Amino acid sequence: MDIDHKSMEAAGKAIHDEGGEFATAIRQDRTNVEALRVYLGGDEAAMIFRRGKDGHPGFDSAYQDLSDALNNLSKSYEAIGAAVTAMSKNVKAADWANMVDKNAFVHDLVEFAKQKPKDIAVPTTPVELA
Repeated sequence: MDIDHKSMEAAGKAIHDEGGEFATAIRQDRTNVEALRVYLGGDEAAMIFRRGKDGHPGFDSAYQDLSDALNNLSKSYEAIGAAVTAMSKNVKAADWANMVDKNAFVHDLVEFAKQKPKDIAVPTTPVELA
């Protein structure tokens, strides 16, 4: 398989990094929305708006759902980036395995390396120390 691994791994890192950049960018937006809570008041209408009523979610619930979704999106960028990098490494490993199967010399060398010590001939000629 012809893949430019350097390019693929760079793309994976870039996607991963974008997740961090996204998290940083939305942090300020969260702070701005959080600051609005002090203006929601404490009267009955404000409480209904914040907590909801009759099974309908309010601001607090929607805010939490949005926060969870944004966190998941940020983590998804990071996970996708890591997966692209891992995919490149897996393809490299598969390419190596394929090359071993096609190249008789490398195949023989790998098979030799798999031998246990008892299978390898060891000279038994006595050696005298001078």
